[in-house]
Amino acid sequence: MKKTKLLIVSAITVCFYFVANNASFAQGCKAKSIAAGCKANIKKPFKYDSYAVNEFTFDAKPHEVEVQFTAFQGQKYKIVFCSNGFDEAVTMNIFDKSNKIKNNRHKLWDNANGIDSDFWSFEPTKSGNYFIEYELPKSKDGKVKKGCVVMLVGYTEPEEQ
Repeated sequence: MKKTKLLIVSAITVCFYFVANNASFAQGCKAKSIAAGCKANIKKPFKYDSYAVNEFTFDAKPHEVEVQFTAFQGQKYKIVFCSNGFDEAVTMNIFDKSNKIKNNRHKLWDNANGIDSDFWSFEPTKSGNYFIEYELPKSKDGKVKKGCVVMLVGYTEPEEQ
C-alpha cells in the first residue's frame, strides 16, 4: 500500500512539474472548470488523479510546443485532453522520444481519432517518458489570442504481487 501511495504522490509531483514548466495561468483558461467538466470521461476502473494545463498563444505564425509526462511502472493510465478558448485546429501527437531526438522517434498517438474537437483520450502502454507535441496553426482571424488544453490523469491500482 505504501508503494501505491508513493507512486500516486510521484505522479502528482510530475503533473505539477508539468504545469509549472509549461503553463501560464492567464485569465482565459479556467482550468478547474474545464477539468471538472471533463472528469466524467475517466471511467472505472480508472480513478481521477490530477490535471495539468498548457496555455497557448495563437498569433500570425504556426509553431510547435512540446511537453513531457511520465508514466510509472505497474500503473495503468488514462490521459484525457480537453480544450477551451480556441477554434484553431490544433494537432496533438504523442511520441516516445523528444523532438530533440529525431532518430528512432515513434508517433504513438494523435488526436485525429478524437470523440469531438474538444476531447481526446490516450492510454500509455508502458512506463516511461512520453512527449506531447502540440502543432499550433496561425490564428484564424489574425489576432493574437490564447487558448488552453487541460490534460487529466486517471490511473488504476497496480496489481499486488
